[in-house]
Formats: sequence, structure tokens, C-alpha cells
Amino acid sequence: MSLENHAAPGPAAGYAFQFERVLYWLSQSPSGSMIGIETADDVAIKLQDGSLMLEQNKHSVQDQAAPFGDRSKDLWNTLSIWVTALDNGELESRNTKFLMVTNKTLPDCIGKQISNAKTEKEIDKCVSALTKAAVKPSETIRAFTEKVLATSSEKYLRVVILNCELLDEASGTSGSDLRQTTIASLQIPEAFKNDAISITDELLGWVHKQVLALWQTRQPAWVSRDYFVNQFHAILDRHKRQKTRERAANLIPVFDEQLGREKGRDFVKQLYLVTDDDSRVEDAIREFIRCKIEKNRLSADGNVTDQDWIDFEENLKSRWNKIFSRWKRLRRDESEEDVGFRVLTETTDEHRERLAGMETEQIYLTSGTYHRMADRLAIGWHPRFVELMKTEGKE
Repeated sequence: MSLENHAAPGPAAGYAFQFERVLYWLSQSPSGSMIGIETADDVAIKLQDGSLMLEQNKHSVQDQAAPFGDRSKDLWNTLSIWVTALDNGELESRNTKFLMVTNKTLPDCIGKQISNAKTEKEIDKCVSALTKAAVKPSETIRAFTEKVLATSSEKYLRVVILNCELLDEASGTSGSDLRQTTIASLQIPEAFKNDAISITDELLGWVHKQVLALWQTRQPAWVSRDYFVNQFHAILDRHKRQKTRERAANLIPVFDEQLGREKGRDFVKQLYLVTDDDSRVEDAIREFIRCKIEKNRLSADGNVTDQDWIDFEENLKSRWNKIFSRWKRLRRDESEEDVGFRVLTETTDEHRERLAGMETEQIYLTSGTYHRMADRLAIGWHPRFVELMKTEGKE
């Protein structure tokens, strides 16, 4: 037997469709709402005031499919479910709305007639059309037609018709149209517009996880809109952290010609006041270049403001000042070059300063900023760096 015979694209697509509809309603509904999947209906929307919206979903991957057709099981079973629920007192007619939703574009049909019915006369015409369509029903719909058209069901059928809406693909019920509507409802900040698909995919994954956890504990799958909003903001915060996070050093290559262009800068001269290790100086130049590149990127693409950079430098300068003062006082018996080297290594070798309230991961962002400040002579390593750099400038 071919493995392909075990494939079930139709049911799988229908399952995915339901979850996309749940995601849509979570993005649309007001605070306090609960969205259910396979609870009161395929999808159910329960508002804080107690009103309820029931949605029957019919998804098809067949080109010629016409869900909710006049003599289809889709239509008659759906009407039977709703009429029975009203008859049994499971639903209240005054606060329940009904939706028939499909991913296919439908021709003129009784379902559309029901969707448009708003007056008693229009409802009468729908009942007549249903009665005509139920003549000599197939065995697959016979029991449903009998229930829907029973005299005892008439008042409930009229309630359903009055409060029912049919939505097909022309209304953007599925696929990219539905996803774009969901994204628009979320009102994703402009800074994250390029991440909109990723964010909604994460939210969809969260919905799947919540529903599965409830099903595994044999609980009905009702998802809180307010918890959904909390998750949405948590995802935005995570994306913000990613945008404010610096790239790994190996993702920012530095070439020999770039090193050569920077070797005459003041921060390099400051380094040679306390070390003659060329490899260390070259590493510092790389940090300086990477810091400059990443600072520009984070300012342009991320959420790092000018004030964030000012605060970043002020914190670094405050830390340098304490280190500089301590080593000048404690190591008077050492040469000035050795004291300066101690200041340099303690200041730049291990520390990673927080930026915009977030932890940083790469040394170069902190050490490179120190070298940027040293290039402006705002800080230095040698105990007499100000005096020596002035002398250097006169030569």
C-alpha cells in the first residue's frame, strides 16, 4: 500500500483553518472575552456580557467544493445543531449570533439568502426555500431536515435565520487575507512591521500550546483574550530585546584596510602609552570599528535612542573613573605604564554594560565604546594621559 494513501490534507487543512479563525477572534474581541475551539461549536466567542457567537467552519481543498450547499450535510447539520441547542435551552435566543464560515467562494444559495434575511418576510422566504430544498432528501441529510423543518422547531429556525451570517472567501475568511486582517487588528507597532508574520506565527503557536494543554487535562479549550494580549506584549518585548541586542563579533568582519585607516587615531595613541603589544592594539581597533558599525545599526533599526547611548556612556565613564582613581592611588610603587595597563585591562577586558535597559552579550560594544571615549580624550589609561596626549598633539 502506498504511503500516500494515508495522507489527509483535507482534515489537516480544516484543523489549521480553525486555529487561524481562533487567532483572528482573539485579535478582534474585547477585553474579558473567551474564545473556544471545539467547545460550544467549531469556534465560539463568549463576551464578558454573556453574549455568544457560534461559528461553524467548513474548509475544503477541493476546487469545485461548495460548502453549505442547499442540499449539503454542511448546511442541514449546522442548522439542526443550532435549532436543537435553542430548543433544549442550551442557548438563549436574545444573545446568540450564528456564523457559517468557509474558505470557498460560494454561488447564490440558501445560505446567502439566510445571511441577508432581516425582515419577517425575508425569513419566510428562507423557510420556503429550505422546505423546497428538503423535498426527497438523501439519507445523509434526512434526519437533519426533519428536525430543522419540524413544526416544533419553527420559532427556533426563525431565530437562527434572523441572527445568522454566512462568510465565504470573498469576505477574506481564510489564507493571507485572514492573516492580514488579524495583523491589522493586533496593531503591531511600526518598529516591528517587518516581523508581523513572525509575531502572529508565535501567537498561533501559543494558541496551539494552550489548547493542547487543556485537551490533555480533559478541559474544554477556552482561550482567554486577556491572556492572549499578555502573550502578545511578551512577544513584542522579546522582539524588542532582539532589536536592541548587538550581533556576534564574527558577523561583523573587519578587514586589514579598515585597521590601517584607524591606526592614527588618538585612542590608538593612548593604547601605546601603556602597551607595546601590537596584537592587543589591533584587537582594540577591531572592537572600535565593530562598535561604531553596530551603534549605527541599533540606532537606525532598533529601539536604541540617543538618550540610551548617552546613558550608556555616562555609566561607563563613571565606572572608568572609579577604576582609574583606585589604581592611581594603590599602585604608586609601580611604573605609570603598568598602572595604566591595569586600568585598561580591568576597564575593557570583561565588562558588558547594559544598554537601553537590556543586558548586552558582546564585549566589543562596551570596550569599543570605551575606545570611542578615549578617542575624544574623555577617558584614558595612563595616569597622565591628558598631559601626554597634549604633548603628542604638539609634536
